Amino acid sequence: MPQISFPLDQAHQALDEFLTGEDAVDHLGNRYSRHISDEKDNGLAVILSDKEYRDLLNGWHAWQDSQEPNDSPDLPPGYRPYIHSPEATESRLLPHEPLHLPLAHAIYGKDFDELEQREQDRIIGVAINCLLRTTFDPDTQGAVPILMISHNGDDPEPRTFWQLAYKTDVDGLFLRTTGNGFFGAEWAIVTGSGWKLFSGWWSREDAARAAAAIGRVLPYIDWMSADASNFTDKSKKALAQTVRRYHVTGIREDQPEPEPLTADDASIPQGDSR
Repeated sequence: MPQISFPLDQAHQALDEFLTGEDAVDHLGNRYSRHISDEKDNGLAVILSDKEYRDLLNGWHAWQDSQEPNDSPDLPPGYRPYIHSPEATESRLLPHEPLHLPLAHAIYGKDFDELEQREQDRIIGVAINCLLRTTFDPDTQGAVPILMISHNGDDPEPRTFWQLAYKTDVDGLFLRTTGNGFFGAEWAIVTGSGWKLFSGWWSREDAARAAAAIGRVLPYIDWMSADASNFTDKSKKALAQTVRRYHVTGIREDQPEPEPLTADDASIPQGDSR
């Protein structure tokens, strides 16, 4: 179908011809679209029939949906980086670059940099597909990798790397063991952003119970991205009260059950510098 174009100062004529022109409809009953351009022939607008617009819009939505990964029923249960990763953005997903070299040697017998663009694209596609089908924790213990600062006290300086932690019933709160240097491993509660919230529990069950209580008392905190700057004085006080009751040694009945906070009390709004 030929493209029918009009300059900007004839846009009214283009609309009139689109709606009432003798040649506005083809032999199938479809209206010809009209393209409006500026003086440099750059496209500014397109006049489309409602059906053509809906078809294009539905096609765009279908393409967007096709880019979203879906869990595959033929895979065993466990952690999927593309579904379960905390803050699953480009900078936090498991990278596919380390797979380029071994796949290039396995498929082409060359270094990745020696391959043509078409071959590199194929390698990248295979690498991404490998990661999409990667399953951690096949025994369903709930362990997921989180990008976090080292929690080892003997590290000479803070460093960030991937560490495994266990999922809890609260989105964004995870459990991991930490060595205290004397009694051995203790349990810590960490956020999806890798921030260690509290540590010192002697059993995973007690730590998980404390995490559930924290999620109940502070239901409006985004634990996937929260760090120390996201809490008001009220939410800090509520956290302390919760940990005093859900102590590292078990529930302390002499401490009251904290009341859940409201959204206004629980966290600092975006852009607030308090």
